[in-house]
Formats: sequence, C-alpha cells, structure tokens
Amino acid sequence: MLPRGYHAIEFLLWGQDLNGHGAGAGNRPWTDYATGDACTGGHCDRRDDYLEAATALLVSDLEWMAAQWAEDGEARATVIADADAGISAILTGMGSLSYGETAGERMRLGVMLNDPEEEHSCFADNTHNDHYFNGVGVQSAYLGSYTRINGEVVEGPSLADLVAATDASLDAEMQTKLASAVLALGKIKTAAEAGFSYDMMLERGNEAGEALIMGGVNGLIDQTRSIERVVASLGAPAIKIEGSDSLYNPDAVFQ
Repeated sequence: MLPRGYHAIEFLLWGQDLNGHGAGAGNRPWTDYATGDACTGGHCDRRDDYLEAATALLVSDLEWMAAQWAEDGEARATVIADADAGISAILTGMGSLSYGETAGERMRLGVMLNDPEEEHSCFADNTHNDHYFNGVGVQSAYLGSYTRINGEVVEGPSLADLVAATDASLDAEMQTKLASAVLALGKIKTAAEAGFSYDMMLERGNEAGEALIMGGVNGLIDQTRSIERVVASLGAPAIKIEGSDSLYNPDAVFQ
C-alpha cells in the first residue's frame, strides 16, 4: 500500500535531514524530479508519480474529513445526537493531543533521547510550527473560535460558554492555562524562526533548548489537568486521555 499523509510528502519534498543537531533541514535538489540526463538519484519519473499520488491521497483524505463536519456530515450528526458524549469526545481530543501526543510522544520523548529524528517534522525542520499550532488548535476547540489564513474569524457557541455557566472560575483557569501553553510553544516557534532550530534544541547538554521545549511540555501537561477538571465540572462521561511512557514511566523508554 502506498504510504500516505504529510510525512510521505514531506520526505519527497525535502529529503532526509543529514545535519544531525546542526543547522539546516533536508535539501533535496530539484534535479531529483528532472527528466533525462539531468535526473539525480535515479527513478525521477517514479518519484514524481509517487509525489502526485501521495498528494492526491492527502487532499482526498482532507476533503473526506471536512465533509464529516459539514452541516450534513456523519461526524457532526454523531456529536449532536448525544450532547454528553459529544462533549466528552471534544475533551478527550483536547486532552489526548495536549498530553500523550504532543507533550509526550512529540516533545518529551525527543528531549529524553536527544534525537533529532524524534522531532515531528524531521525532514523539513518545521516542528516548531507543528507544536505551536497543536496548542492553538486545542485552544480554538475550547473557545469555539478559529482564525482562517486570510484573517477571517469563524466562531460560535463554545465549551468555554458552557463551563463559564457552570463554574466561571474554572473557565478562567482553563483559558489562562491554554493561553500559557500557547505562549510557551510560541517561544519555541520564535526561537526557531530566529535560527535556533528544534533539532538544535534537542542536542544533549543544550540547556536553553531543553528549557524551551520543557516549557511547552509543562504548559501542555498543566492545561490537561484543567481539562480533566472541566470534565468533572460538567458531569460529562469519564474520558480516557492518551498517555505516553515518556511522561509517567520514563524508564520504559530505555528498555
């Protein structure tokens, strides 16, 4: 089966990052897609076909996902059919992306292993944006507000409204925690865009890099605790937040 998704496309466009902890991302030459004698690396025609096929699959998957949440989409109907189950699903997604996925597997694990191959976008060195917009996505889910790339704001009734009606202080806590996590992740993004790339931050002994990454990790963990409190406050069905050995059983990482 053809590998699909962003990472397959990322590798095809950038190629492997051979810089270790040094500056620089993958640097695939355009000639890897050239025709005739200009082709480098061999199989340029197959590489081109693969890129087109993988991109078409990704677009198709995204179109399918968007349709699920359209006015008549199946996912939208499922969430609306049972309000409590829908709220639990939203909070499960927020908590799992915050805790096990981003704070754990995508951030803390890399710090523990000091391995640049553990960064999320290991070919393009775009990891700082991956983490930052994960944080923004969780915040947007809670606030019921999304800013499109053209600056247009899409918003409506939100979890924040629901929590505020039940426990205003908890809503204020949740919004503060979300903003703090986004700020910490934003510091990583700012540093990377100034030349201190994420794989450089992961180098063993780089205290400044570890501090930046762990600031994001701690912010995400902190907001997860408030997400769990929101579940209890709303009386929603209990949720199971995805975990990571890197956070609660670090010895297992090295076994």
